[in-house]
Amino acid sequence: MNTAALVKLWNLTQIHQGTSGARAAAGVLLGLYNGTRFPFDLTDLRVLDNGHLEAAIEVMRCDARCQMEVHEWLNRIAGRHDFGQRFEHLAHAWKRKGKCKREYLATLSPALIVITGSAA
Repeated sequence: MNTAALVKLWNLTQIHQGTSGARAAAGVLLGLYNGTRFPFDLTDLRVLDNGHLEAAIEVMRCDARCQMEVHEWLNRIAGRHDFGQRFEHLAHAWKRKGKCKREYLATLSPALIVITGSAA
């Protein structure tokens, strides 16, 4: 996995919440997390700037030869264990098909995580 590209997409969903780019990045990540529950319309890639488009394509390319699920990569990179739940929150926030009901979501602490350092 190209961890820098993965972190770039994840951080877009955290830093620029509410933007079309963050929606598209969330769509790519959720589609890789669980494509059956969270289908992704490829035309949504059109809203990404060149840098984020390249990151999205790179993450999809790497995931095609999946060594580990995207949320597990993020757990490893961030030294956490809650990215599966964070993806569920992401789906809820973007009202994606297959989203969880709020009452089934665990409280996250901190609510948002921006990954910095060598992987970013």
